[in-house]
Amino acid sequence: MLKPELNIAFVGNYLPRLCGIATFTTDLCEAVAKQLGRRSNVFAVAVNDTEQGCAYPPRVEFTLLKNRQSDYYEAANFLNASNADVVCVQHEYGIYGGWDGIYILSLISSLSVPVVVVLHTVLKNPTPNQKKIVQEMARWAGRLVVMSELAVTILQEVYAVPAGKISLLYHGTPNFSLLDKTHYKKRFQVEGNQTLLTFGLLSPNKGIETVINALPELVREFPKLIYIVLGKTHPNVLSEYGEQYRSSLIALVDKLGLQERVIFDDRFVSLPELYAWLMAADIYITPYLNEAQIVSGTLSYALGAGNAIISTPYWYAKEMLAGGRGRLIDFGDSRALAGMLRELLSDKAKLKSLRAKAYEFGRQMSWDKVAAGYLELFRRAAAGGARRSLALKTPALLLREPAFDLTHLQRLTDDTGLIQHAKYIVPDRHTGYCLDDNSRALMLCARAFFLLRSDGAKALLPTYFSFTHFMQTPDGRFRNFLDYQRHFLDETGSDDSFGRALWALGHLIWRPPRDAYRSLAFECFQKALPHVRGLNLRGKALAMLGLAAYLRCYQGDESVAALLRECADALLAMYRETASADWRWFEDIICYDNGIIPMALFQAAALLREEKYLRVARETLGFLERITNNNGRLSVVGSRGWYKRGGERARYDQQPIDAAALVLAYQSAYRVTREKEYLQKMRWAFGWFLGENDMGMSLYDHETKGCADGLLPEGVSLNQGGESMVSFLMALLAMIEEYELESAA
Repeated sequence: MLKPELNIAFVGNYLPRLCGIATFTTDLCEAVAKQLGRRSNVFAVAVNDTEQGCAYPPRVEFTLLKNRQSDYYEAANFLNASNADVVCVQHEYGIYGGWDGIYILSLISSLSVPVVVVLHTVLKNPTPNQKKIVQEMARWAGRLVVMSELAVTILQEVYAVPAGKISLLYHGTPNFSLLDKTHYKKRFQVEGNQTLLTFGLLSPNKGIETVINALPELVREFPKLIYIVLGKTHPNVLSEYGEQYRSSLIALVDKLGLQERVIFDDRFVSLPELYAWLMAADIYITPYLNEAQIVSGTLSYALGAGNAIISTPYWYAKEMLAGGRGRLIDFGDSRALAGMLRELLSDKAKLKSLRAKAYEFGRQMSWDKVAAGYLELFRRAAAGGARRSLALKTPALLLREPAFDLTHLQRLTDDTGLIQHAKYIVPDRHTGYCLDDNSRALMLCARAFFLLRSDGAKALLPTYFSFTHFMQTPDGRFRNFLDYQRHFLDETGSDDSFGRALWALGHLIWRPPRDAYRSLAFECFQKALPHVRGLNLRGKALAMLGLAAYLRCYQGDESVAALLRECADALLAMYRETASADWRWFEDIICYDNGIIPMALFQAAALLREEKYLRVARETLGFLERITNNNGRLSVVGSRGWYKRGGERARYDQQPIDAAALVLAYQSAYRVTREKEYLQKMRWAFGWFLGENDMGMSLYDHETKGCADGLLPEGVSLNQGGESMVSFLMALLAMIEEYELESAA
């Protein structure tokens, strides 16, 4: 039995849904299927914008609802389980759900099958989120396809997409024949008339009024001139505004007395009928009002049909009509349009020349030739793109990239300390400083100097240490908040901030860049010790990490070892009181920084040699993994409600501190047990920062070297503050540390 040549899945809108991309997807799918023949399976995943959907043909094997994110994961699972060798995704911001259609990344990033993305919109001035979406698609996909040279240039210059990732393939058209127009004019009862045509889904940006306003003076010179506006109102426009735009055009026609000269045909016509209309037209007009249109299916069809074309100079028209293949007028310039129409309608030779040049160029845009180009691309993608493993046991255990870079941390730091928040990437001085962030940064820099001998970390360390020392009160407790004018904003900080400060001090005692740092850290640490017993769950866990670090330096300090044991026993008591078969946790809610708690027990188990701590550490870390594993990706518990026992888990906002805590917890688990599975899970958790998450978007910004403050329902946060930056760098350091040890082993 012959093996199928190639199996291809298409994702996008699909006929009979009324939109240009649905027409494109359907035409491309059918053209590819025709060339491949019966030995290959070509099928589609269609996007619905209503619960009812559409009456799709058998070619559509799966559907998803635009605004339901879970459908995108289900579609990815369907495609991964299918026989598809390649998935071809149509992209335009408006056809998918979420902010700027961000949900499509959930599908693309979850595919194990090689992906080719066709871009129907490429913006010169995208919003940060729009830019990020395209960049993420470029990262996940093997190839991006565009339909104009300008789009190639914009992708490289604006989006920094490598040239090797981009392919140029023209918009396809039917295989038109350049025949005498008389036959087609008879069919539509316009024989003997000079016909102007605009077709496509009607919306206010189409500029139809530009043509109507040009007609009054022309119809006196050309009494048999007719303008046909063919197409239904765009469904999105219809649902929001009704027929307001069409009604305004009809009113304009009435006002100008053009009732006999303008025909509105409110239908979405079949391809054979559209073919006939194009052949019947003398001049095709695209009077669009927006320059930023990188492709137009209607203009492509007009070129393929060999129409004489007049257009406004939007990007695609300027490129396609160059070399005398058409004429351009300024946006909204009815007077210029009237003059150009007069010239062409009066000169059959010019009209014929325009048609010939358009038809000659359009031959390379026929669907059979365009489909052949796509098939070549699909074959290369299938040959070079082995299925990607999405399971926890990914073979790529550890990463060295991105490189450890303190650029953004330095940007956020002044001579007082680390500023809490940023507005985008700019430090927001209004938010002042907090001990939480500065003690984290202190430990980060101590670790970075020890592991990497980072001069940047060494230079920043005294600032963060000075801040931590400054925030300690005479009785050994710590304040947390300081405003930009260096005024204390609290008398006693949170248990969390206390625990983090003790962790940083313990680490500095264990691995100080200089002995003088150890001396001061020891003083601060000893002053704080009496307050450890009164801390809450997370405060105790964080403090335990400081106690454990201290004991690695002063192994014989029995009082600190006893305090560590007391804290570990307190955590176990909370666990025994709360845990059940289906809820392996210390309290009735899963909130933030969760991995720190089992991490503390792993370290206590290593130092105190107690199996009971190790058992609970394993159970609780395994529980966290089960509730945060979504379709093979880390999906940390969201801060908009957290996860209350017996309730629904909040999906967003997901925060970097939680992903970092899991990376560190898995590192501690590996260090204690030496089980390689924990290294794999460490890599799995770190992948959250680089796009292996619910949105398929990287929170790390390779341009600014910063980290987004969270993963939101709309995408990544545009702000890059202190906590998120330190969280990412702590996780990255852990990855680097394990890589170096594995390489040396």
